[in-house]
Amino acid sequence: RKVKNKILDGVDCVMFEKILVPIDGSEISKKAVSKAVEMAKELGSTIVVANIMNQKNSFSFDMQDDESRDFVSAMVDYIKGEDVAVESMILFGSPEFDIEKVARKSEADVMLLGCNVKESLDDPIGSFTKASIRHVKLPIILIK
Repeated sequence: RKVKNKILDGVDCVMFEKILVPIDGSEISKKAVSKAVEMAKELGSTIVVANIMNQKNSFSFDMQDDESRDFVSAMVDYIKGEDVAVESMILFGSPEFDIEKVARKSEADVMLLGCNVKESLDDPIGSFTKASIRHVKLPIILIK
């Protein structure tokens, strides 16, 4: 689909029908959801929030599952409250490995990813961001 873009003074642009936002409960992932809501309102997009529970965590599966469901539910409620269409996904696995699978299954057109940029030039972004950039075959917008 094409829509008139207000920012580019009415120029036709390609629309992102689905926006994938991986979330982990952090403040930066909440910020990414907020930016996705702004984008979705402008474009009429659906947001797909996804949480990949890390199988390497020392927390029990039940504890992770409860926390994941609570956070995903809160983000879904927030997005619905903004009158934006939303879908959600929860997966148990390896975030760095499984993000590519989540991106494919979501059928998203773009991914908004919260990213804490670090001071160190040796490793300015984290392993999940690196894996996403390396493996996900979508445009990725980093939100810092």
